[in-house]
Amino acid sequence: MKSLKPFLLCTSLFILLTGCQEDSEHASSKDKEANHPEETTTVSKEVDISSITPEEWISADPGELYQKYIKKQSWSKNPKEYKAATGSAIDHYIDSVDSKETEQWNEKEWAHSILSSLQTGYRDIASELENYEVVYDELKLPDGRLLQDIEMDEITQKQDKKVNVAFLIDSSGSMKAKVDGESKMSLAKESLARLAEELPDSVNVSLIAFGHKGTGSDADKEMSCKAVESFYPLQPYDGSAFSDSLNKFDPKGWTPLASSIELANEQLSSQSDENTENFIYVVSDGIETCDGNPVAAAQKVKEDNTNVKINIIGFDVDTEADEQLKRVAETGGGEYSSVKTKQQLSEIENVWKEAINKNTWRWWAVNRFSDNVWTTVDHYNALRGIVSTYQSMLQNEDNRLSQTLSQLEKDSLIDSEKRSAISSLLDDRQEKIRNYLADLESEKHEEVKTVSDELDKKLDAIEEQVGI
Repeated sequence: MKSLKPFLLCTSLFILLTGCQEDSEHASSKDKEANHPEETTTVSKEVDISSITPEEWISADPGELYQKYIKKQSWSKNPKEYKAATGSAIDHYIDSVDSKETEQWNEKEWAHSILSSLQTGYRDIASELENYEVVYDELKLPDGRLLQDIEMDEITQKQDKKVNVAFLIDSSGSMKAKVDGESKMSLAKESLARLAEELPDSVNVSLIAFGHKGTGSDADKEMSCKAVESFYPLQPYDGSAFSDSLNKFDPKGWTPLASSIELANEQLSSQSDENTENFIYVVSDGIETCDGNPVAAAQKVKEDNTNVKINIIGFDVDTEADEQLKRVAETGGGEYSSVKTKQQLSEIENVWKEAINKNTWRWWAVNRFSDNVWTTVDHYNALRGIVSTYQSMLQNEDNRLSQTLSQLEKDSLIDSEKRSAISSLLDDRQEKIRNYLADLESEKHEEVKTVSDELDKKLDAIEEQVGI
């Protein structure tokens, strides 16, 4: 990639282009410039314009009169304003040279004079193109890394860790209450169903409901508090069986949260070793009401299974429940989230999926090919926008310089032969700038293609690893 840094000595180049201008340093105010236009553009020494490099042309400042009249109107939505600004700049330039002794100027001196007054500056657009970042933010992994920054060795290495997930769902009577027109119980079941379905085949899951018997009356408290049941024992996910298990209980009684955590701990402990990651996910809308101690139960889980996390959703809970559930999650090494709406529940569901293990990206990346394709298209469109901008700049400048030459010839300041020679030098400069920018665009375009192709290979490798 070309670098502009060695060539950003704009002051030197500007002096090179303008030569020794007569008394221009004395025109310190805009009013004085307006009253004495002839003081801004005179060239008094010859410089070999053909020896100026593309990088130097790119680094040059815009012409004085371009900055004074045209720059602010370059992208005006009113073509008449731009046309008027261009006309004023050209008229100013013609006035400035009309009273000078230009009869002996050769084509190089004329070219320098014209450019030092009317040339466009390309430094900013070149920097924008050069510094354009080819980043695929849509393919950012749950741990914050970009897929494009992951080495292929990490993707293809064999993973031998086992993952167990226990889902605990509060089935106390308060889960009958509605949120966004649906019962909290139905929303919770739908969320767990989606989450279980989207987990990799290698993950073992279980489903435990608590408080699903009796009523909220004191007479039913003992029965309800003993109602802690595993409707889907810890095993590989089976869609039909898991769905059936969700239909076997409804919200009815009290809230034996501590007992449900203890049952989950028994299941996980029976199928865990040093290479196992365990997760307990709880959805509840209230505090423990069966005289248990859910914080102590969470502590016991951590003692029995060091590699475990207890994550809890407090679903439309009051302040007391919010505080207790948060303490349980913190004790269990996990996170607590309080949600009030169906949308928030869905968002947390996605967070849970991403948190299940360090290799979540293996299934996260599946079906992300479309993200790669559309982001690649976005990059190409962005580059096309930059290219369109500099092409318009070149075209506008070419028109402006041509108009200037036409006016100079019309006013008999140059003849047709001199005009042709000057035009040839100006065209050579534009060709250098055009090719330089086109090379930058081509390199950046190739960078996009390279990154996109590498991402495709990584996504293919991930799909192979996951077994799809």
